[in-house]
Amino acid sequence: MAAMQTPIVASIFLVAMSFENAMKGLVLSTQKFNASRTPVPAIMIVANLLSMAFGPMYVWSILATQDCQDSSLAFKICMHLFFSSFSFFLLYKTWIVSQKRSIVAVGAALLMSNRAVWAVLDCMWSHSIPTPLGCLYVQDRTAVIGISTGGILVDIFCTATTIISAFRDVDDDAPSKMHKIYRVLIADNVLRTLSIMAVNAFTLNYAMYSTLNLIPGTPSVMILIPAISNFVYTQAINVEFFWISVRNDIMKEPEREEIRMTSVQIHNDEKHSVRNYPPRNH
Repeated sequence: MAAMQTPIVASIFLVAMSFENAMKGLVLSTQKFNASRTPVPAIMIVANLLSMAFGPMYVWSILATQDCQDSSLAFKICMHLFFSSFSFFLLYKTWIVSQKRSIVAVGAALLMSNRAVWAVLDCMWSHSIPTPLGCLYVQDRTAVIGISTGGILVDIFCTATTIISAFRDVDDDAPSKMHKIYRVLIADNVLRTLSIMAVNAFTLNYAMYSTLNLIPGTPSVMILIPAISNFVYTQAINVEFFWISVRNDIMKEPEREEIRMTSVQIHNDEKHSVRNYPPRNH
């Protein structure tokens, strides 16, 4: 067990930092929801609650010496709910930015269904076996490849849709304020996507070429992957408050020209009404 000390300690450190960030995010998202009563902060409340549960459940599963399958399955369910809530957050924001287009909603529904299917299969195919030295965890390779690929597809879909919407929905003669808003949205999506995609790509590469079993007494990078994912995902969702402040600052800038949009709002969090104009012909 001493040989596993380093990856276990590193994992506990990462999930502890994630827990702290999720607590702050929970307070801020609750305040935001009480003020706005909009879906985005409500989704963030759920995601932060799940992130707070993630750490204790994961530590329990990696330190368990009995009830191996129960602890492993309980953590798996918590983990997949957290990852799914994050994907739902990204996809919902993307649907709003796309002016609530039906095709985007259909694509988002398919991507969420894909994640749900792989989550169920992972819970069914992966298992933990009690041994005299502790719990032997056996991760199904196909399931983790499907999960990682599903996360990457969500990232690509959200970024591509945001960029396309920026070119399609903002007129060339629109005021500079509108162009700034879309630049912020693109920067938000691209930076968030790069961080999440890096985690998913590393997990996918590791799953394809390395052993996925956690053997008691044997150090493994596999122990760190869920903790790293928890940390990066939690940071990525709560950085939304920074982007909200940036968008609000832009909206407060003086602008004599009237903002032209093809929808009522660019984001549910923004409390500024705008006038609708007929959509451009493309």
